[in-house]
Formats: sequence, C-alpha cells, structure tokens
Amino acid sequence: MASDEARFDGLYDRHYREVLAYCLRRCDPVDGYAAANEVFEIAWRRIGELPEGEGELPWLYVVARRVVWRQRRSIKRFRRLISRIGTMPPPRQPDPGTVVVQRAEYERVLEAAHRLSRQDQEVLQLAAWEGLPHAQIAEILGCSIDAVDQRLHRAKVRLTKLYEAAVPTGSSIAEGGGHP
Repeated sequence: MASDEARFDGLYDRHYREVLAYCLRRCDPVDGYAAANEVFEIAWRRIGELPEGEGELPWLYVVARRVVWRQRRSIKRFRRLISRIGTMPPPRQPDPGTVVVQRAEYERVLEAAHRLSRQDQEVLQLAAWEGLPHAQIAEILGCSIDAVDQRLHRAKVRLTKLYEAAVPTGSSIAEGGGHP
C-alpha cells in the first residue's frame, strides 16, 4: 500500500497541472477543478490499472475526457429539468378556510396528546414523530415488540377519545366536514 501511495503522490505531482489545464479549457473554473480532482480520485482507486511511464498522462487524459463529458451531460440534464419545472404551473395554495380548519384540528390533537399519560405520549412520539420501527421502540422502552404494539394501540385509542371529547358536538370537524 505504501508503494501505491508513493506512486500516486508522484503521479499527482507530475501531472496535476496538466490535467487541471485540460479540464479548465473545457469547463468553467469550478467544474474544471472538480473534474481534475475527480480524475485523480479515479486514478487513486485504479492505481493498479494505471500504465507506468509515458502511458500515465494519456491515461489521465482519457479519464479526464470521460469526467468532463459526464459533467456536461449532467449539466444538460439539470438545465432540461429546470426548463421543465419552469413550465409547470405553480402549486395550488389551499384556500384559507381549509388552513384554518386544519390548524384547529392540529391544535385539538396536540391538546388531547398533552392530556395523555407520560407513557402514552412517549410511545406515540417515538412512533409518529421519530418514525421509529416497533423493534427500536421496544429496545428504547425496554419491552417486547408485542408490548409496544399493545401500548401503541391503547395510546391511539385514548388519544382518539380525548380528541373526540374536545371537538364540540355538531361541529363540522366532528362530522368529517370541511368548513365550520
């Protein structure tokens, strides 16, 4: 490995300027430096395949040519994507009534959640907010996966009851409607 490092160091010292100049003649400065660095990253990974002596620089140029070509192709794809996005209609904003109803529902869920026991809050937060799988929740809580399943189910049932109790009777939210 030490000989590979020494070989790479020599290769870099001998040819970096030439490879960089090659890349800069074909790219803007930022992309040119990135391309030259990628060429030497590839050279490091493939140091065993690299020809010795006079074959080094042509090999590096072949790699540089491919790197620059891939960069150009990537830039073209990016520009096409940007132009397609520019022709798309802007996303529809929800009407203010929907936002108000959603906010009211969210606040009622939070109020109901705050009235749950610490254990119910913890299992719900680990599952819903942290997005953890039941096996990880079981590990955190120090119980079995079956126990997590039961605790989570019971916590959801209690949360639903507390939420429904907080929603005024005859409200369109309780009836599944949209606007009050």
